[in-house]
Amino acid sequence: MSTLLKNANIIDGNGEFLEKKDILINDNGIIENISNNIKVPSNVKILDINGKYIIPGLINLHVHINRRHLSRNTGVFRMGAPAVENSPDGMRMVYALKNALFELSIGITTLRDLCSVGRTASILRDSINKGIIRGPRLITCGLGIATTGGHETHRYPGAVEADGPDEVLKATRNEIKHGANFIKLMASGGIGGMPEKEHPNWAEFSIEEITAAVMGAHSHKKGVTVHAMGAEPVLNALKGGVDGIEHGTVLTEEALDIMESRGVYYVPTMSGITSVAEREEKNGNIELAKEIKEIVVFPQRESVKLAKKRNILIGAGSDTLGSVQKELLLFEECGFSRKEALQTATGNAAKILGLESTIGFIKKNFDADLLVLDKNPLEDLNNLSSVNMVFKKGQLVNSDWFLNLQ
Repeated sequence: MSTLLKNANIIDGNGEFLEKKDILINDNGIIENISNNIKVPSNVKILDINGKYIIPGLINLHVHINRRHLSRNTGVFRMGAPAVENSPDGMRMVYALKNALFELSIGITTLRDLCSVGRTASILRDSINKGIIRGPRLITCGLGIATTGGHETHRYPGAVEADGPDEVLKATRNEIKHGANFIKLMASGGIGGMPEKEHPNWAEFSIEEITAAVMGAHSHKKGVTVHAMGAEPVLNALKGGVDGIEHGTVLTEEALDIMESRGVYYVPTMSGITSVAEREEKNGNIELAKEIKEIVVFPQRESVKLAKKRNILIGAGSDTLGSVQKELLLFEECGFSRKEALQTATGNAAKILGLESTIGFIKKNFDADLLVLDKNPLEDLNNLSSVNMVFKKGQLVNSDWFLNLQ
């Protein structure tokens, strides 16, 4: 059945404000018309939005769906993540489904999973796409690819280990074989295994290894993004030809030059990284929290500011412990206008996914992934929590929708 949303204040994904418009959604969940006083066709469900605010469904570009619920508790990442990822397969799937439905309920209609033990996210993605279960749109990489003993291999097997260009190429092809939408490489150490297992500034893959992965992915029309924090691993990744940088703690002028010239995108995940440090501090690990802040949190804020000045395409991602709303508030602290911050989770994010002709905007012929808010997020980004309704491809997300399974 077609749906008409009347009297809506629209923020369209470019940040443009359209006052008191009607949105006609056809029975395929596609936006058919946006105008004033649309003539009502027969057999249309009419919902009066009554001046509330409609924005595109939000996009979270960096999640680990198995463990997103950890963002809602108080434990430290180093303990919580392994407890989840080392659980039995069935338990991880239960967590993943619970987390996907929760994210959708707060207006996140699309999530990009950056590796899940057992490729849980890809199995969930396929289940949603086949109509076995209902949920948000999922874009997945399967397993990450790391060096022996690299990031995501210390405490749980979130990545497959590969060394040398030939092994990395084979691992890339294997993830594509298993249905990866894109490839993720672990180009540096991280903070999950600190202090005894890894360091964010360690460069793990060589330029030659990264180049092999990029060749294998690009030959199959798949993008490559990298977990890369310190200056050297970021540069190795860029010189190897990657499409995106996740985290990017230290973006040097050379790195920014390459990103600007080649159109490399940037997903910093500030909220997730900041939360790791804050929780360590709250749980009494003062020295570790201080180290994380000094070598990751504070330099990353400066990198985000520099990337913005270069007009690099920046997207919002929460990682495990953050949230899209907190990410946007941090972008605002880094000098983004509210309009610019909102774009990181709508239009910019859709461009990063290569889906900018389908989602991320409120336009004719786009999917009706919509978030209805009681309050205007352009007045205060905290208003993103004033969720009134969520639509996934034209369907109102509620218990009836979740249970209407094929």
